[in-house]
Amino acid sequence: MTNLELIAALAKRLNWTQRQTTEMLEVTVAVIGESLQAEDSVNISGLGLFEAKKKGERISVNPTTKQRFLVPPKIVVAFKPTQIVKDRLKKITVNE
Repeated sequence: MTNLELIAALAKRLNWTQRQTTEMLEVTVAVIGESLQAEDSVNISGLGLFEAKKKGERISVNPTTKQRFLVPPKIVVAFKPTQIVKDRLKKITVNE
């Protein structure tokens, strides 16, 4: 689903204009981003938990040159889905 498809689906369900829905979605993403920048977690009921996690520095090896180098520490975003989401994904059949 693209961003435009998400906005259209939300606008239809909420009976809002696409402009109102776009603004609401932008504000929601901004608030989540600001919370993650402040290293706070964001728990959305029925969806899951977004949190900023610190990854420590580590030594990595270039496979072609075998040269070792230090990867600096960084902060990454982690998402842990709720059990409801996990159960819904388990019910999906893969058509291969």
